[in-house]
Amino acid sequence: MKDPMTPPVPRMAEELEYLETVRAYMSNEEYHQYLEKRALEALVRYRKHHDIEALEEMQFFMHRITHNIIEGVKKTEEHKAHEEQIRRLNIMSSMHEGYDG
Repeated sequence: MKDPMTPPVPRMAEELEYLETVRAYMSNEEYHQYLEKRALEALVRYRKHHDIEALEEMQFFMHRITHNIIEGVKKTEEHKAHEEQIRRLNIMSSMHEGYDG
């Protein structure tokens, strides 16, 4: 019997490669919805057939969803930090314009 704690790594590696290809053609929102759809399909398959691999697949897609959300939060934080830097540079620039030194 297969150990349920050992994920089917080769299949997931192939899935990751496929997801990166698909992601290139989708907006972030579309990609997130796609991941949700795949996770729900795996959950339904588990409930219907009691297939442990379906649970592993659902966990894989849930991890990708979590990763996607965390990456979005990081980008938002970086954007806010850049906006703050620009604001400070603009203040310094306006102060320097009035200086005849």
